[in-house]
Amino acid sequence: MGTTLLKKMRCLNIIWLALMLNACVAPLLLMSPQGQLMWALLKPLVGLNPNDVGLFEQPLIKDRMKSLLGDNYETTVSLLKTADKIQQEGPLFYMVSTYTPVPEMAEKAGFVWNSETNQMAVMLLTGGSPKIISEQFTNQAEKLVPSWPKELADYTDPQKLQQKAIEAGTEKLQEQIPAAAPLKAVATGDVKATQETVLEKAVNEVAAPTAVKEVKPVQ
Repeated sequence: MGTTLLKKMRCLNIIWLALMLNACVAPLLLMSPQGQLMWALLKPLVGLNPNDVGLFEQPLIKDRMKSLLGDNYETTVSLLKTADKIQQEGPLFYMVSTYTPVPEMAEKAGFVWNSETNQMAVMLLTGGSPKIISEQFTNQAEKLVPSWPKELADYTDPQKLQQKAIEAGTEKLQEQIPAAAPLKAVATGDVKATQETVLEKAVNEVAAPTAVKEVKPVQ
C-alpha cells in the first residue's frame, strides 16, 4: 500500500515538473531565433548592472542599437550607461538612466526590449518631451507601437507630462525667487510660516541702510 502511494506521488511530481518546464519553454519556442538569443542573453542578467556585464558591447545589443538609433546612438548609450540595473516587467526587459552626463543633448533615456514582439525601442527625453525611436518590421501589416514599463509609461501620457512640467517649473521658480516662499506657505495653509516670513522680510528692509547718492555743489 505504502509503495503504491509513493509511486503515485513520484508520478505526480514528474507530471508537475513537466508542466512547469513546458510553461517556461513554450514562450521561448514561439520566439524568432533572434528573439531566443536576446532572451538567453538578457534573462540571466536581470538585476545586474549593465556596465558590469558589458551589455552595451554585446554584438546582439550593440549592432541592433546602432542600426536603430543612427546619429542618436552615442548620446543614448552615454545616458543608458548611468542605469544601475537591468530590469524586467512582464515580457519587457528595460533600463532607465539615473542622470544625464550630456544635459545639452537629453535629460533621460530608457531602453526596452519586448520579448513578445522582439521589438527594441528607445525613449529620449529632451525639454520634458519624449522622442521615441522603435524598430519596425517589414512583415507587419500595421505600425508596431512600443510597450513601456510603468517607470517610463508616464512620459508617453500628455496629461502626466504636462503635470510634470508644471511641477518642475514651480520648483525652479521657488529656487530662483525668494518671494515664492510666502506664496508656498499660503498655498499649503501654513499661515504662521507666512506671517513669520513676511515679518522677517519687512524687518530686513527697514534695518538695511539706504545708499545716499552724493551731490556735489555747482562751482
